[in-house]
Formats: sequence, C-alpha cells, structure tokens
Amino acid sequence: MSPDIFQLLEEKALISACFQPIIDAYKEIQLRGEDFSSGLFQELTPGQRALFAFSVYYTHAIKSQADFYWWSAYSLAQPARWAGLLSGLRFFDDSATLPIVERMEELLRQRNHPRNITNFEISTTDLEQDFELLSEVQPLYTALLEASEITQQGIATYIRNQPDAFVVLH
Repeated sequence: MSPDIFQLLEEKALISACFQPIIDAYKEIQLRGEDFSSGLFQELTPGQRALFAFSVYYTHAIKSQADFYWWSAYSLAQPARWAGLLSGLRFFDDSATLPIVERMEELLRQRNHPRNITNFEISTTDLEQDFELLSEVQPLYTALLEASEITQQGIATYIRNQPDAFVVLH
C-alpha cells in the first residue's frame, strides 16, 4: 500500500484494508480444508491476530441484536475463539467494547452457555421467544453500537502508529 493511501484512508476503510487480505486467506484455507488456526494464523503479527479476532466477531455481531446474541453465544461455545476476541480487545487496550462483551459473556453463562459447539442449539429467533432475554440483550447491543465506534478509532490509531505490523508500505 502506498504511504499516501495509508494516511488518507478513513478509520473503517483502514481497518478493512488491513483485515481483508487476512479474511481472504482464511476463506481460501477453509476451502482447501486446511486449518487456519494452526497454519497462517500463527504467522500473523500479534496485531493482525487481534484485528482478525475483533473483525470477525464485529462484522457479524453488529448487524442486529439477534446476530449479537447468536455470534456471542457461538463464539463463547468455542473457547479459543472467545479467548481470541477478549485478548484482541485487550491487545488494542480497548475500554469501550470489552466491558460489553464481558457483560454478554456473564449473561450467556447465567443462561448455561456456552453449549457444546457440536450440539449448538442457539437461534437468532431466541430473542423473539424470550422477552426477558431480549430485555437483557437490547441495552448491551445499543451500547455495542456506540462503543464499537470508539473501539474502531482506537484500532485505527494503533494501525497508523504501527503500520509495519499490518501492511507493507511502498
């Protein structure tokens, strides 16, 4: 990437430009039936790993409160994925989204989640059928919408301050 483009990209575009090559490689590796976690993921910089963990979760969870609920439960049912999300947010020294994600974890654990990923029975329609759950998820989702903007600003600032950990400037 040229240094001029790197400096001119707005925050979300910068994050996307750094995330897209990783997600493309992930999809290609998955199509070949190979293991991303033990392969390419280990070759990423710590910043790229943190960006990958956050971005995969965020791009799905932000779509709706039902997606926020489902993707949180799905991620929590996979301990390495959940730990990656939390450590990714900590890597970026996030104080906006991390507490919301931790509160969602508490809520899910109170409801006996995570359930085993092989017998994963969570549905995005759970909120439609459980109004108490909806009333607990709704304010967390609203908070996520606001906090994620702050988190993305922090991630973009980190990327700008550490470009070599994310892109090759030429």
